[in-house]
Amino acid sequence: MDLADKSALRVYFKNIRGKMTHAEKNSKDSRIFSKLVGIPEFASAGDILTYVSSDIEVDTEKIISYSFDQGKSVYAPRCVRNTNIMRFYRITGFDDLEAGYFGIREPKKHCEELKESQSQICLVPALSYDAKGYRLGFGKGFYDRFLPQFRGISIGLCYDSCISDQLPGLAHDMPVSILVTETKIIRFSNYERTDKQNG
Repeated sequence: MDLADKSALRVYFKNIRGKMTHAEKNSKDSRIFSKLVGIPEFASAGDILTYVSSDIEVDTEKIISYSFDQGKSVYAPRCVRNTNIMRFYRITGFDDLEAGYFGIREPKKHCEELKESQSQICLVPALSYDAKGYRLGFGKGFYDRFLPQFRGISIGLCYDSCISDQLPGLAHDMPVSILVTETKIIRFSNYERTDKQNG
């Protein structure tokens, strides 16, 4: 496989995810959840910016429910049609979501748009991450445009089986600050690089 071919890589990693059994995915999602909520960056965050997961993405519904229970403000993205721009809006329950762009659940029109905050983390979806925290997205460019101007802590969620040694990238790509898989918590960027592994 040509590692410079993003389209081929997307097909490859979608196939890996599609072949996971329901039980296997649930187990991995639960382990990722436990690792994520145990890190201090998540515990201290007042505002959680998060994607609303599809069937092949690391599940965020449990993370969203937990954040509600912890009194955190939860914001989900709404895509601006015919652009690669997204904006985040506060949700207070899953009833605040409806099918939107590409069939992805998005905040309804009445939801309040995010204003700047000093205690934000953003959970970032991807088909794959590499050893430097760079991501292979779904090809629409929404997070590629959003992350360079985001001033909080970005946290990638991914499965071990979808981690790459190196991904093709562009000069403007932004790595995440932290990567969480079912067995690892890896800090990049302004963090002192540490790898933590356990079952």
